[in-house]
Amino acid sequence: MKKLAVLGPKGTYSDIAAKKYLYDNKLDFEIIYYPSILKTALALKDSDLAILPFENTLDGFVLESLDNIISNNFKIIDQIKLDIDFAFVTNANKVEDCKNIYCQFKAYGQCIDFISKYQFDVIKTESNSETVDKINSSDNTFGAIIPVHALNDNKYKTVISHIADRRHNETRFFICSKTKIDINYRENIDASIVITIKEDRPGILFEILKELNDLNINMNSIMSRPMKTDLGQYKFYIEISLKYESLDKLEKLSMELKYRGFNVDILGIYNKF
Repeated sequence: MKKLAVLGPKGTYSDIAAKKYLYDNKLDFEIIYYPSILKTALALKDSDLAILPFENTLDGFVLESLDNIISNNFKIIDQIKLDIDFAFVTNANKVEDCKNIYCQFKAYGQCIDFISKYQFDVIKTESNSETVDKINSSDNTFGAIIPVHALNDNKYKTVISHIADRRHNETRFFICSKTKIDINYRENIDASIVITIKEDRPGILFEILKELNDLNINMNSIMSRPMKTDLGQYKFYIEISLKYESLDKLEKLSMELKYRGFNVDILGIYNKF
């Protein structure tokens, strides 16, 4: 049976996203859980697919996922998004009795207003499931920020739901493979590319943006990431939107940028939400 690497353990948002993706696409994969994003990404070398959390509405990009995709030259074949919701829980009689709380590292960035309000000392965890395990084995001086769906299986004395900084909160996940896999593309598609600068010079970013403008390609986001060779050396991660019928524009963009002295890697072409 084919294998899908997922950030675990069971019950994480990654797990929910993986199961939803398999169900929606009528796929039969064995889900293998890993304890960190790094290990999930590296497991792709021995798995058929991996699903990695990539961007959150409130907390932005998951840089560890992005850097692993780039450095390993993984291919993005699809994306899926989930609604995200958090609750504060404790076995204390009131919130003010808690000084220390457990919180997954990305959940922390989505619940800063709540955390700041009560001035908690935060103990960060690798996954929301780890957070649940920690609070369930702690005394009533501890609290935790956990996914709302985890409330179904646990009882706490004090619960405050919907504590994220904004009610509209989503995380999107990338489905990655070792090699390019064509899927059934719809009319609207997105693409991820990485542009590496061979030689630093003035106006580099302008040159890239001008090519996008000349080809009438819509850019969704751009981010510089360190080359990890010398200080001040960067590559650009860019996401763009296209019509499937205009996919040739992506090849033209790649050719034009290569002509101008850039290295261009297409990380993936996938359906737009």
